Amino acid sequence: LGDAEGPLLMIDEVQAGVGRTGKLWGHDHVLLDKPADVVTCAKALGGGVPLGAMLAADHCDLFKPGDHATTYGGNPLACAAGLAVARAIDDDGLIDNARARGDQLRAGLVKIQQKMRPTHDYDLIADVRGRGLLVGVELASPNAAKFVALCADFGLLVVPAGPSVVRFVPPLVVTADEIDHALEFIENAMTYLYCLLGAADDAADD
Repeated sequence: LGDAEGPLLMIDEVQAGVGRTGKLWGHDHVLLDKPADVVTCAKALGGGVPLGAMLAADHCDLFKPGDHATTYGGNPLACAAGLAVARAIDDDGLIDNARARGDQLRAGLVKIQQKMRPTHDYDLIADVRGRGLLVGVELASPNAAKFVALCADFGLLVVPAGPSVVRFVPPLVVTADEIDHALEFIENAMTYLYCLLGAADDAADD
């Protein structure tokens, strides 16, 4: 196949696909020289129900019945969930919502960064980045785990992505009010983190 068609472009959209970044596919944000030959997707595809798929262009569609076996392939519950997600993407404006709520979240995080900068001895947030509802905050120190724990204490679930990055991946149906509440929790957690780091510095000086 490679000899006949040339190099194949295979794109992993398991996390970034199905509207997460404010477009249907994450790679829609990038100008490609050719369309993808194979795209893998999962996660949001099933709306919380385990479901994955591999999409292949006609020239890559080589599987025939019996070539690839899987215990849960074609599971009726998972497929029904996938169809419901596809309808919601089309009918409920979830991609537009992901774009708008992502803009709101990133703007709020930058505002927290700027608000805390003049009142503290050092930056807590080094960078805010992402697209749509796939957002990362890079802390200025490797304290992502502490920050995640503080957010949990306030009732907000976030996940670390390495020692200094915190990942925010709200559901595609998140509302503007919910983003505002989350930003309040984040600012409170940042304030507590600064206090913890300051206490640790004081103890080290002693």
